[in-house]
Amino acid sequence: MKKGILKLPENRVRRNYLGGAGIDALHGKQECVDDNRPEEWVGSMVEASNPGMEQMKHEGLAVIETESGSRFLRDIVEAEKDYYLGSSIHKDGSWQLSFLLKILDSAMRLHVQAHPTTRFARNVMGKPYGKLECYYILQVRAGVDPYIRLGFQHAPTREEWREIVEQQDVERMDGCFEKIPVKPGEIWYIPGGMPHAIGEGITMLEIMEPSDLVVRCEFEREGIVVPEGGRFMGKGLDFCLDIFDYTEYSKEEIMEKCRIRPELVEQSESMERLRLVDEKRTPCFFADKLCVYQEAEVRHNRKFTLGVVCSGGCTMEYGDERISLRQGDSFMIAAAVETYRVIAEGTVELVIVYPGKDMEA
Repeated sequence: MKKGILKLPENRVRRNYLGGAGIDALHGKQECVDDNRPEEWVGSMVEASNPGMEQMKHEGLAVIETESGSRFLRDIVEAEKDYYLGSSIHKDGSWQLSFLLKILDSAMRLHVQAHPTTRFARNVMGKPYGKLECYYILQVRAGVDPYIRLGFQHAPTREEWREIVEQQDVERMDGCFEKIPVKPGEIWYIPGGMPHAIGEGITMLEIMEPSDLVVRCEFEREGIVVPEGGRFMGKGLDFCLDIFDYTEYSKEEIMEKCRIRPELVEQSESMERLRLVDEKRTPCFFADKLCVYQEAEVRHNRKFTLGVVCSGGCTMEYGDERISLRQGDSFMIAAAVETYRVIAEGTVELVIVYPGKDMEA
């Protein structure tokens, strides 16, 4: 099976918080429900880790229906590596997609957490990736004043943070943060080590390094308890305290450091391309936003690419392949594709993500 372009099925994944109604709304569903599946993992080749929940074999992996039956997307790519990955194959023939793309919707503020940097993950944990993240804000629920927690605005020392976490002193923990305002259309950068929590009522694209490494230092939120196995990556609090960035950042400093200003890199009568994330932020992935106003021939980056329709609708064509896409739909473009055509219905906005230098052979 070789497809230059492919519409991807929904791939909802369980997490330890409530949400998901915003994802249903993005897809235009009549019934929008919050439950324990608040994330959609787009074209995922990463298995989810859900300590404390009933184990589901291969949860998180994207499944594609083919003429010969259901197959994991990663197996389809493995069978035709040159076609799908192009130059993004190591000399020994191995590969790993260097990002994970999610649609995430929060009905509640998430538990305060942090992720290891790539350097810490590799040098200390023996893992290939940490978990740097970027957020592209899509929608906000009615009546919500959207925010995230990001970095310490009133920084504790390492020992003070240990006390706060050990004692689950919620008042002191809350006192370490101020609300950082966000709004639809913004792109935010969350480096490894920086404590953070997504506020309630936000639907976003979350782009990250392809791991599920997380330190959760807030054990209970709105009745949702993080089990012991889901708190410290199985390593203990002492080990995890070394992951945190204890720098004190004002709200203004965080907004200057972590809110990305998109860069216009291509423009014509029919479309424009904005660079959302580039190598200045991470070697793992690039992210672009394509705004297509009518019919456009789009030059492909010759990388394995995943994308989401953020608004509008379109038809995408490559040779004799054609897929119809609506808001909320996701898709894949193979590295072998040189150009593809987007026929917009009005205006369509697509966010596409593809590997950075980290995945180059």
